[in-house]
Amino acid sequence: MTKQHTKIINAIHDVLANELKIANINAFSLSARLNEDLYLDSVLVLQILVSLELKLGIDVPDDALNSADFETVETLCNFLSSRILNVTDEITVSSSTSGIPEKQQTEEFEDIKVHCFVSCLCEAIKANEQVDHRPFYFGVWDADIVIGKNYCINYHAEGLNHDFFRYWYERLYGVEVRSWYQEKLSKSDNILLLENFLANKTPTQNIMVMLDMFRLPERENKFNQNPFPHYVILENSDEATKLMMFDPDFRWEGLQDKKQVMHAIASDAVAGGYYFDSEHIKPVSPLAIKDYFLACLNLDKNPMTDAVRLIIKHHLAKDHNVSPADLPQALTQLPVLAIRKYAYEHGLAFFMLALDVNFDEFEDWCDVIEALVSTYKHIQFRAIKIAKSVTEGKDEPYLISRLTNEIDELLAEQDKREFAIKERLQSLFVQWQKQVGLITQQTISEVYL
Repeated sequence: MTKQHTKIINAIHDVLANELKIANINAFSLSARLNEDLYLDSVLVLQILVSLELKLGIDVPDDALNSADFETVETLCNFLSSRILNVTDEITVSSSTSGIPEKQQTEEFEDIKVHCFVSCLCEAIKANEQVDHRPFYFGVWDADIVIGKNYCINYHAEGLNHDFFRYWYERLYGVEVRSWYQEKLSKSDNILLLENFLANKTPTQNIMVMLDMFRLPERENKFNQNPFPHYVILENSDEATKLMMFDPDFRWEGLQDKKQVMHAIASDAVAGGYYFDSEHIKPVSPLAIKDYFLACLNLDKNPMTDAVRLIIKHHLAKDHNVSPADLPQALTQLPVLAIRKYAYEHGLAFFMLALDVNFDEFEDWCDVIEALVSTYKHIQFRAIKIAKSVTEGKDEPYLISRLTNEIDELLAEQDKREFAIKERLQSLFVQWQKQVGLITQQTISEVYL
Protein backbone atom coordinates (compact mmCIF):
# COMPACT_ATOMS: atom_id res chain seq x y z
CA MET A 1 0.00 0.00 0.00
CA THR A 2 1.38 3.41 -0.98
CA LYS A 3 1.68 6.39 1.34
CA GLN A 4 -1.03 8.08 -0.70
CA HIS A 5 -3.45 5.18 -0.14
CA THR A 6 -2.65 5.17 3.58
CA LYS A 7 -3.34 8.91 3.75
CA ILE A 8 -6.67 8.49 1.97
CA ILE A 9 -7.79 5.57 4.13
CA ASN A 10 -6.92 7.53 7.28
CA ALA A 11 -8.90 10.49 5.93
CA ILE A 12 -11.93 8.28 5.25
CA HIS A 13 -11.76 6.83 8.75
CA ASP A 14 -11.40 10.29 10.29
CA VAL A 15 -14.48 11.60 8.50
CA LEU A 16 -16.56 8.56 9.45
CA ALA A 17 -15.44 8.48 13.08
CA ASN A 18 -15.11 12.16 13.98
CA GLU A 19 -17.38 14.09 11.61
CA LEU A 20 -20.23 11.71 10.88
CA LYS A 21 -19.72 9.70 14.08
CA ILE A 22 -21.18 6.54 12.53
CA ALA A 23 -22.20 3.90 15.05
CA ASN A 24 -20.62 0.99 13.19
CA ILE A 25 -17.08 2.39 12.88
CA ASN A 26 -15.66 -0.82 14.40
CA ALA A 27 -16.53 -2.57 11.13
CA PHE A 28 -14.14 -0.27 9.23
CA SER A 29 -11.65 -2.12 7.04
CA LEU A 30 -10.49 -2.12 3.43
CA SER A 31 -13.12 -4.70 2.51
CA ALA A 32 -15.94 -3.09 4.51
CA ARG A 33 -18.96 -2.33 2.31
CA LEU A 34 -20.13 1.24 2.70
CA ASN A 35 -23.83 0.38 2.74
CA GLU A 36 -24.14 -3.11 4.16
CA ASP A 37 -21.29 -3.05 6.73
CA LEU A 38 -20.90 0.61 7.65
CA TYR A 39 -24.60 1.43 7.22
CA LEU A 40 -24.00 4.44 4.98
CA ASP A 41 -26.87 5.54 2.79
CA SER A 42 -26.41 7.58 -0.38
CA VAL A 43 -26.74 10.87 1.54
CA LEU A 44 -23.94 9.95 3.95
CA VAL A 45 -21.75 8.94 1.01
CA LEU A 46 -22.31 12.40 -0.48
CA GLN A 47 -21.37 13.98 2.85
CA ILE A 48 -18.19 11.90 2.96
CA LEU A 49 -17.23 13.04 -0.52
CA VAL A 50 -17.75 16.71 0.38
CA SER A 51 -15.50 16.36 3.43
CA LEU A 52 -12.85 14.43 1.52
CA GLU A 53 -12.84 16.97 -1.29
CA LEU A 54 -11.67 19.52 1.25
CA LYS A 55 -9.28 17.23 3.11
CA LEU A 56 -7.59 15.88 -0.02
CA GLY A 57 -7.88 18.91 -2.26
CA ILE A 58 -9.77 17.12 -5.03
CA ASP A 59 -12.89 17.66 -7.07
CA VAL A 60 -15.55 14.99 -7.53
CA PRO A 61 -17.37 15.46 -10.85
CA ASP A 62 -21.07 14.78 -11.34
CA ASP A 63 -20.41 11.84 -13.62
CA ALA A 64 -18.73 10.03 -10.73
CA LEU A 65 -21.76 10.08 -8.46
CA ASN A 66 -23.39 7.06 -10.12
CA SER A 67 -20.19 5.04 -10.12
CA ALA A 68 -19.70 1.61 -8.63
CA ASP A 69 -16.60 2.95 -6.90
CA PHE A 70 -18.50 3.54 -3.67
CA GLU A 71 -19.09 -0.11 -2.78
CA THR A 72 -16.25 -0.67 -0.30
CA VAL A 73 -13.63 1.37 1.54
CA GLU A 74 -11.02 0.01 -0.86
CA THR A 75 -12.88 0.97 -4.05
CA LEU A 76 -13.56 4.41 -2.58
CA CYS A 77 -9.86 4.76 -1.78
CA ASN A 78 -8.90 3.76 -5.32
CA PHE A 79 -11.37 6.24 -6.77
CA LEU A 80 -10.07 9.09 -4.61
CA SER A 81 -6.50 8.17 -5.52
CA SER A 82 -7.38 8.46 -9.21
CA ARG A 83 -8.85 11.91 -8.57
CA ILE A 84 -5.67 13.03 -6.82
CA LEU A 85 -3.65 11.83 -9.81
CA ASN A 86 -6.01 13.71 -12.06
CA VAL A 87 -5.44 16.94 -10.15
CA THR A 88 -1.69 16.49 -9.71
CA ASP A 89 -0.80 15.34 -13.21
CA GLU A 90 -3.47 17.39 -14.99
CA ILE A 91 -4.46 14.42 -17.12
CA THR A 92 -7.91 13.16 -18.03
CA VAL A 93 -8.70 9.85 -16.39
CA SER A 94 -11.87 7.83 -16.05
CA SER A 95 -14.06 8.70 -13.07
CA SER A 96 -14.07 5.00 -12.26
CA THR A 97 -11.24 2.65 -11.44
CA SER A 98 -13.47 -0.39 -11.41
CA GLY A 99 -12.57 -1.39 -14.95
CA ILE A 100 -16.23 -2.02 -15.69
CA PRO A 101 -17.53 -0.44 -18.90
CA GLU A 102 -20.02 2.35 -18.22
CA LYS A 103 -23.02 0.42 -19.56
CA GLN A 104 -22.26 -2.51 -17.26
CA GLN A 105 -21.70 -0.58 -14.05
CA THR A 106 -24.01 -1.37 -11.17
CA GLU A 107 -26.38 1.52 -10.65
CA GLU A 108 -27.30 2.41 -7.12
CA PHE A 109 -30.95 1.44 -7.41
CA GLU A 110 -30.84 -1.38 -9.93
CA ASP A 111 -32.41 -3.91 -7.57
CA ILE A 112 -35.15 -1.63 -6.32
CA LYS A 113 -38.50 -0.86 -7.86
CA VAL A 114 -40.26 2.42 -7.22
CA HIS A 115 -43.04 2.33 -4.60
CA CYS A 116 -43.45 -0.37 -1.95
CA PHE A 117 -47.26 -0.17 -1.66
CA VAL A 118 -47.76 -0.27 -5.43
CA SER A 119 -45.17 -3.03 -5.87
CA CYS A 120 -47.00 -5.25 -3.36
CA LEU A 121 -50.24 -4.83 -5.30
CA CYS A 122 -48.51 -5.40 -8.64
CA GLU A 123 -46.98 -8.67 -7.48
CA ALA A 124 -50.38 -10.37 -7.77
CA ILE A 125 -51.05 -8.78 -11.17
CA LYS A 126 -47.74 -9.99 -12.59
CA ALA A 127 -48.67 -13.56 -11.69
CA ASN A 128 -51.81 -13.33 -13.81
CA GLU A 129 -51.29 -13.67 -17.57
CA GLN A 130 -54.61 -11.97 -18.33
CA VAL A 131 -53.55 -8.55 -17.02
CA ASP A 132 -50.69 -6.09 -17.39
CA HIS A 133 -49.19 -4.51 -14.27
CA ARG A 134 -47.46 -1.62 -16.05
CA PRO A 135 -50.44 0.77 -16.27
CA PHE A 136 -50.75 0.74 -12.48
CA TYR A 137 -47.38 2.51 -12.24
CA PHE A 138 -48.88 5.61 -13.93
CA GLY A 139 -49.77 6.86 -10.46
CA VAL A 140 -46.24 6.60 -9.10
CA TRP A 141 -44.24 9.15 -11.09
CA ASP A 142 -45.99 12.08 -9.37
CA ALA A 143 -47.17 10.24 -6.24
CA ASP A 144 -47.74 12.27 -3.08
CA ILE A 145 -44.76 13.72 -1.27
CA VAL A 146 -44.81 15.73 1.92
CA ILE A 147 -42.97 18.91 2.79
CA GLY A 148 -42.82 18.61 6.54
CA LYS A 149 -42.03 21.05 9.28
CA ASN A 150 -38.79 22.95 8.83
CA TYR A 151 -39.19 22.41 5.09
CA CYS A 152 -37.98 18.81 4.92
CA ILE A 153 -39.00 16.46 2.11
CA ASN A 154 -40.64 13.21 3.22
CA TYR A 155 -41.92 10.10 1.51
CA HIS A 156 -44.00 9.12 4.55
CA ALA A 157 -45.96 11.13 7.08
CA GLU A 158 -48.78 10.61 9.54
CA GLY A 159 -52.10 10.94 7.75
CA LEU A 160 -50.71 10.09 4.33
CA ASN A 161 -52.88 7.32 2.89
CA HIS A 162 -53.04 5.12 -0.18
CA ASP A 163 -56.71 5.63 -1.00
CA PHE A 164 -55.86 6.84 -4.52
CA PHE A 165 -54.11 3.56 -5.36
CA ARG A 166 -56.72 1.47 -3.59
CA TYR A 167 -59.52 3.12 -5.60
CA TRP A 168 -57.77 2.65 -8.94
CA TYR A 169 -56.68 -0.91 -8.17
CA GLU A 170 -60.33 -1.86 -7.84
CA ARG A 171 -61.35 0.28 -10.82
CA LEU A 172 -58.67 -1.22 -13.06
CA TYR A 173 -58.40 -4.83 -11.89
CA GLY A 174 -61.62 -5.40 -10.00
CA VAL A 175 -59.91 -6.17 -6.69
CA GLU A 176 -60.85 -4.40 -3.48
CA VAL A 177 -57.94 -3.59 -1.18
CA ARG A 178 -59.28 -3.65 2.36
CA SER A 179 -57.63 -2.48 5.55
CA TRP A 180 -57.22 -5.05 8.30
CA TYR A 181 -55.33 -2.57 10.47
CA GLN A 182 -57.61 -0.74 12.91
CA GLU A 183 -56.35 2.71 13.93
CA LYS A 184 -58.50 2.76 17.05
CA LEU A 185 -56.85 -0.36 18.41
CA SER A 186 -53.49 -0.57 20.16
CA LYS A 187 -50.44 -1.82 18.32
CA SER A 188 -50.48 -5.09 20.27
CA ASP A 189 -54.14 -5.67 19.39
CA ASN A 190 -53.40 -4.99 15.72
CA ILE A 191 -50.60 -7.55 15.84
CA LEU A 192 -53.11 -10.06 17.21
CA LEU A 193 -55.41 -9.16 14.31
CA LEU A 194 -52.56 -9.77 11.88
CA GLU A 195 -51.78 -13.17 13.40
CA ASN A 196 -55.44 -14.11 13.03
CA PHE A 197 -55.46 -13.05 9.37
CA LEU A 198 -52.28 -15.03 8.73
CA ALA A 199 -53.73 -18.12 10.39
CA ASN A 200 -56.89 -17.99 8.27
CA LYS A 201 -55.35 -16.83 5.00
CA THR A 202 -56.62 -18.51 1.81
CA PRO A 203 -54.17 -19.44 -0.98
CA THR A 204 -55.18 -16.44 -3.12
CA GLN A 205 -55.21 -13.86 -0.34
CA ASN A 206 -52.37 -11.37 0.02
CA ILE A 207 -51.71 -9.80 3.42
CA MET A 208 -49.72 -6.56 3.43
CA VAL A 209 -48.26 -4.84 6.47
CA MET A 210 -46.20 -1.73 7.09
CA LEU A 211 -43.13 -2.35 9.19
CA ASP A 212 -39.98 -0.49 10.15
CA MET A 213 -37.15 -1.90 8.05
CA PHE A 214 -34.61 -0.30 10.38
CA ARG A 215 -35.61 -2.92 12.95
CA LEU A 216 -34.57 -5.69 10.57
CA PRO A 217 -30.81 -4.94 10.42
CA GLU A 218 -29.97 -8.24 8.72
CA ARG A 219 -31.99 -7.14 5.70
CA GLU A 220 -30.18 -5.01 3.14
CA ASN A 221 -31.31 -1.40 3.47
CA LYS A 222 -29.73 0.76 0.78
CA PHE A 223 -31.26 3.92 2.23
CA ASN A 224 -30.43 3.20 5.89
CA GLN A 225 -33.32 5.39 6.99
CA ASN A 226 -34.27 5.43 10.67
CA PRO A 227 -37.14 4.81 10.80
CA PHE A 228 -37.83 3.25 7.40
CA PRO A 229 -41.59 2.59 6.91
CA HIS A 230 -42.00 -0.08 4.25
CA TYR A 231 -44.76 -2.42 3.01
CA VAL A 232 -44.20 -6.15 2.60
CA ILE A 233 -46.39 -9.24 2.14
CA LEU A 234 -46.45 -11.87 4.87
CA GLU A 235 -47.68 -15.41 5.31
CA ASN A 236 -47.08 -18.21 7.79
CA SER A 237 -44.41 -20.81 7.10
CA ASP A 238 -43.97 -24.43 8.09
CA GLU A 239 -41.82 -23.24 11.00
CA ALA A 240 -43.78 -21.73 13.86
CA THR A 241 -40.99 -19.29 14.68
CA LYS A 242 -40.61 -18.05 11.09
CA LEU A 243 -42.70 -15.97 8.71
CA MET A 244 -42.40 -15.99 4.95
CA MET A 245 -41.77 -12.42 3.83
CA PHE A 246 -42.23 -11.17 0.27
CA ASP A 247 -40.68 -7.78 -0.44
CA PRO A 248 -41.51 -7.01 -4.08
CA ASP A 249 -40.00 -3.52 -3.96
CA PHE A 250 -36.56 -4.89 -3.05
CA ARG A 251 -37.11 -8.10 -5.02
CA TRP A 252 -36.50 -10.32 -2.01
CA GLU A 253 -38.32 -13.18 -0.38
CA GLY A 254 -37.38 -15.53 2.40
CA LEU A 255 -37.94 -16.64 5.97
CA GLN A 256 -37.73 -14.07 8.74
CA ASP A 257 -37.73 -14.59 12.47
CA LYS A 258 -41.31 -14.00 13.59
CA LYS A 259 -40.34 -12.10 16.75
CA GLN A 260 -38.16 -9.73 14.73
CA VAL A 261 -40.91 -9.07 12.22
CA MET A 262 -43.43 -8.35 14.95
CA HIS A 263 -40.86 -6.06 16.60
CA ALA A 264 -40.58 -4.16 13.31
CA ILE A 265 -44.37 -3.90 13.05
CA ALA A 266 -44.59 -2.70 16.68
CA SER A 267 -42.49 0.40 15.88
CA ASP A 268 -44.29 3.64 16.73
CA ALA A 269 -43.14 5.01 13.38
CA VAL A 270 -45.36 2.67 11.34
CA ALA A 271 -49.05 1.82 11.21
CA GLY A 272 -51.02 0.15 8.47
CA GLY A 273 -51.96 -3.07 6.78
CA TYR A 274 -54.21 -4.32 3.96
CA TYR A 275 -55.42 -7.51 2.36
CA PHE A 276 -56.78 -8.39 -1.06
CA ASP A 277 -57.70 -11.51 -3.00
CA SER A 278 -55.93 -12.06 -6.33
CA GLU A 279 -58.62 -14.56 -7.32
CA HIS A 280 -60.83 -11.60 -8.27
CA ILE A 281 -58.42 -10.01 -10.75
CA LYS A 282 -60.08 -9.22 -14.08
CA PRO A 283 -58.76 -7.90 -17.41
CA VAL A 284 -58.45 -4.12 -17.60
CA SER A 285 -60.69 -2.16 -19.96
CA PRO A 286 -59.11 0.46 -22.25
CA LEU A 287 -61.56 3.04 -20.89
CA ALA A 288 -60.34 2.44 -17.32
CA ILE A 289 -56.73 2.81 -18.45
CA LYS A 290 -57.61 6.05 -20.23
CA ASP A 291 -59.30 7.49 -17.14
CA TYR A 292 -56.40 6.44 -14.89
CA PHE A 293 -53.78 7.93 -17.21
CA LEU A 294 -55.64 11.24 -17.30
CA ALA A 295 -55.84 11.19 -13.50
CA CYS A 296 -52.08 10.65 -13.24
CA LEU A 297 -50.45 12.77 -15.94
CA ASN A 298 -49.73 16.32 -14.80
CA LEU A 299 -48.58 18.26 -17.84
CA ASP A 300 -48.30 21.58 -16.00
CA LYS A 301 -46.21 20.73 -12.93
CA ASN A 302 -43.44 18.47 -11.69
CA PRO A 303 -44.31 18.20 -7.97
CA MET A 304 -41.03 16.64 -6.81
CA THR A 305 -38.78 19.17 -8.51
CA ASP A 306 -41.09 21.97 -7.34
CA ALA A 307 -40.77 20.66 -3.77
CA VAL A 308 -36.97 20.53 -3.93
CA ARG A 309 -36.87 24.07 -5.38
CA LEU A 310 -39.13 25.35 -2.57
CA ILE A 311 -37.09 23.65 0.16
CA ILE A 312 -33.79 25.01 -1.10
CA LYS A 313 -35.26 28.48 -1.57
CA HIS A 314 -36.46 28.71 2.04
CA HIS A 315 -33.23 27.32 3.49
CA LEU A 316 -31.04 29.70 1.53
CA ALA A 317 -33.30 32.62 2.48
CA LYS A 318 -33.23 31.47 6.13
CA ASP A 319 -37.01 31.54 6.32
CA HIS A 320 -39.10 29.81 8.99
CA ASN A 321 -36.13 29.21 11.32
CA VAL A 322 -34.22 27.11 8.78
CA SER A 323 -30.74 27.80 7.46
CA PRO A 324 -28.44 26.50 4.72
CA ALA A 325 -26.80 24.30 7.36
CA ASP A 326 -30.05 22.31 7.60
CA LEU A 327 -30.13 21.37 3.91
CA PRO A 328 -28.63 17.85 4.28
CA GLN A 329 -31.36 16.88 6.74
CA ALA A 330 -34.04 18.61 4.66
CA LEU A 331 -33.18 16.54 1.58
CA THR A 332 -32.13 13.30 3.25
CA GLN A 333 -35.16 11.37 1.96
CA LEU A 334 -34.83 12.62 -1.61
CA PRO A 335 -33.12 9.41 -2.85
CA VAL A 336 -36.09 7.36 -1.63
CA LEU A 337 -38.42 9.58 -3.63
CA ALA A 338 -36.24 10.01 -6.72
CA ILE A 339 -36.54 6.37 -7.76
CA ARG A 340 -40.26 6.88 -8.32
CA LYS A 341 -39.33 8.49 -11.62
CA TYR A 342 -38.44 5.03 -12.95
CA ALA A 343 -42.22 4.58 -13.17
CA TYR A 344 -42.02 6.51 -16.43
CA GLU A 345 -40.31 3.45 -17.92
CA HIS A 346 -43.41 1.37 -17.15
CA GLY A 347 -45.66 3.92 -18.82
CA LEU A 348 -43.51 4.25 -21.93
CA ALA A 349 -43.11 0.47 -22.19
CA PHE A 350 -46.87 -0.10 -21.99
CA PHE A 351 -47.73 2.29 -24.82
CA MET A 352 -44.68 1.59 -26.99
CA LEU A 353 -45.21 -2.16 -26.90
CA ALA A 354 -48.87 -1.72 -27.78
CA LEU A 355 -47.96 0.58 -30.68
CA ASP A 356 -44.91 -1.48 -31.75
CA VAL A 357 -42.59 1.54 -31.42
CA ASN A 358 -38.90 0.98 -32.19
CA PHE A 359 -37.08 -0.32 -29.11
CA ASP A 360 -34.18 2.08 -29.68
CA GLU A 361 -36.47 4.98 -28.83
CA PHE A 362 -37.47 3.31 -25.58
CA GLU A 363 -33.82 2.91 -24.62
CA ASP A 364 -33.18 6.57 -25.41
CA TRP A 365 -35.99 7.60 -23.08
CA CYS A 366 -34.62 5.28 -20.40
CA ASP A 367 -31.39 7.29 -20.57
CA VAL A 368 -33.39 10.49 -20.06
CA ILE A 369 -35.16 8.94 -17.06
CA GLU A 370 -31.83 7.79 -15.63
CA ALA A 371 -30.53 11.35 -15.94
CA LEU A 372 -33.69 12.59 -14.21
CA VAL A 373 -33.11 10.27 -11.24
CA SER A 374 -29.36 10.86 -10.94
CA THR A 375 -29.57 14.66 -11.23
CA TYR A 376 -31.47 14.82 -7.95
CA LYS A 377 -28.30 13.40 -6.43
CA HIS A 378 -26.22 16.12 -8.11
CA ILE A 379 -28.53 18.75 -6.62
CA GLN A 380 -28.25 17.13 -3.22
CA PHE A 381 -24.45 17.04 -3.52
CA ARG A 382 -24.30 20.80 -4.05
CA ALA A 383 -26.74 21.44 -1.20
CA ILE A 384 -24.45 19.46 1.12
CA LYS A 385 -21.48 21.51 -0.07
CA ILE A 386 -23.35 24.71 0.79
CA ALA A 387 -24.20 23.36 4.24
CA LYS A 388 -20.60 22.29 4.82
CA SER A 389 -19.34 25.78 3.97
CA VAL A 390 -21.81 27.35 6.40
CA THR A 391 -21.25 24.94 9.30
CA GLU A 392 -17.48 25.39 9.10
CA GLY A 393 -17.98 29.13 9.50
CA LYS A 394 -16.29 29.99 6.22
CA ASP A 395 -17.29 33.22 4.54
CA GLU A 396 -17.42 31.99 0.97
CA PRO A 397 -20.17 34.00 -0.73
CA TYR A 398 -18.73 33.31 -4.18
CA LEU A 399 -18.77 29.52 -3.61
CA ILE A 400 -22.31 29.57 -2.22
CA SER A 401 -23.48 31.80 -5.07
CA ARG A 402 -21.90 29.51 -7.65
CA LEU A 403 -23.41 26.39 -6.10
CA THR A 404 -26.83 28.06 -5.82
CA ASN A 405 -26.73 29.02 -9.49
CA GLU A 406 -25.73 25.47 -10.41
CA ILE A 407 -28.66 24.09 -8.40
CA ASP A 408 -31.04 26.49 -10.17
CA GLU A 409 -29.69 25.33 -13.54
CA LEU A 410 -30.03 21.67 -12.58
CA LEU A 411 -33.61 22.18 -11.42
CA ALA A 412 -34.41 23.84 -14.73
CA GLU A 413 -32.86 20.86 -16.53
CA GLN A 414 -35.03 18.55 -14.44
CA ASP A 415 -38.18 20.36 -15.52
CA LYS A 416 -37.10 20.23 -19.15
CA ARG A 417 -36.44 16.47 -18.97
CA GLU A 418 -39.62 15.61 -17.15
CA PHE A 419 -41.90 17.75 -19.29
CA ALA A 420 -40.35 16.12 -22.37
CA ILE A 421 -41.12 12.66 -20.96
CA LYS A 422 -44.68 13.66 -20.17
CA GLU A 423 -45.21 15.17 -23.60
CA ARG A 424 -44.01 11.95 -25.25
CA LEU A 425 -46.30 9.91 -23.01
CA GLN A 426 -49.19 12.16 -23.97
CA SER A 427 -48.53 11.71 -27.70
CA LEU A 428 -48.26 7.93 -27.30
CA PHE A 429 -51.47 7.96 -25.27
CA VAL A 430 -53.33 9.71 -28.07
CA GLN A 431 -52.11 7.17 -30.65
CA TRP A 432 -52.98 4.31 -28.31
CA GLN A 433 -56.54 5.61 -27.92
CA LYS A 434 -56.95 5.44 -31.68
CA GLN A 435 -55.58 1.90 -31.75
CA VAL A 436 -58.07 0.66 -29.14
CA GLY A 437 -60.97 2.55 -30.69
CA LEU A 438 -61.48 5.23 -28.05
CA ILE A 439 -60.93 8.12 -30.50
CA THR A 440 -60.82 8.58 -34.28
CA GLN A 441 -58.14 10.00 -36.53
CA GLN A 442 -60.23 13.15 -36.86
CA THR A 443 -60.19 13.57 -33.09
CA ILE A 444 -56.40 13.17 -33.06
CA SER A 445 -56.08 15.88 -35.68
CA GLU A 446 -58.26 18.17 -33.56
CA VAL A 447 -56.08 17.47 -30.50
CA TYR A 448 -52.90 18.48 -32.31
CA LEU A 449 -54.52 21.50 -33.96
